[in-house]
Amino acid sequence: MEYQSELRVYQPLAAFPDAVQAEYQRASRRTRAEAEQEAAGRAQRRLLRDVTDPFPHGRDLVRVLRVPVADGGAPVSEYFCPDEMALRSELAAEQLADSMRPQIFTLLVPEAARQANIERLAERLEFGDPEALHQVHTRTAVWGVPASWFALVHEDDEVTVIGNPDSPASVRLTVPLELALERGRHAAVVLSLHAPDMDLLNDLTVLVSWLESFHPDSHVELDYGGLARLVWPDDSPFDVRTAVEALEDGETEAAVIANHRMVRRWLPVRQLGRAS
Repeated sequence: MEYQSELRVYQPLAAFPDAVQAEYQRASRRTRAEAEQEAAGRAQRRLLRDVTDPFPHGRDLVRVLRVPVADGGAPVSEYFCPDEMALRSELAAEQLADSMRPQIFTLLVPEAARQANIERLAERLEFGDPEALHQVHTRTAVWGVPASWFALVHEDDEVTVIGNPDSPASVRLTVPLELALERGRHAAVVLSLHAPDMDLLNDLTVLVSWLESFHPDSHVELDYGGLARLVWPDDSPFDVRTAVEALEDGETEAAVIANHRMVRRWLPVRQLGRAS
């Protein structure tokens, strides 16, 4: 989907099972633009395919993040994020099955197609710990970016603007995982002390727990996707940080003002999503 944001974790190659490392290294031969073009092509093919099988086929697409090395050794370090569409589709099917009448669910997600997808996933058990099947590297949101994601990034983090800066195709903010965790934990502590009833606290608790499951030398990327054309430049990371700092200092009114700024900024986007 075009107006979809994604939060990705890129791990060092050593964090992955030996059986897939060679495949991931081959992915590093492609540029990021080529990987995104392939992702768009796969999405289009899924939309045009027979509706009796909504699940993705083929190997995972792997994105590669290249981070300059400061110590003067290798020019860059490479980190890897498999898109895991088959796994994410099955997890989404599980959630959908719990929220929909069985007759309707079967029409949307044919049992034969789902079983075939599960069998393809089972083959991955040969590559490592079965628990890793539930450690997705990507979280997605449509028609918005969750406030908890903004708590992980700052406006002065590494920013990559894709395309025309006045109307970017996407914007990506990148931060080391340990720093993202430090920020997320701090925000969660502040909220637990000063605003324990806020939904943001629960969202941050879940998010921090997810991030803690990855290699400590990983990196986190917030990708606005097509939403960047609607909101960039975006002060939401600043607003979330300002609200947390204000709560910590006992300045509730300032926290409310910062939150309202962010809500007003994203309200037209959410209204557009409801109208589509």
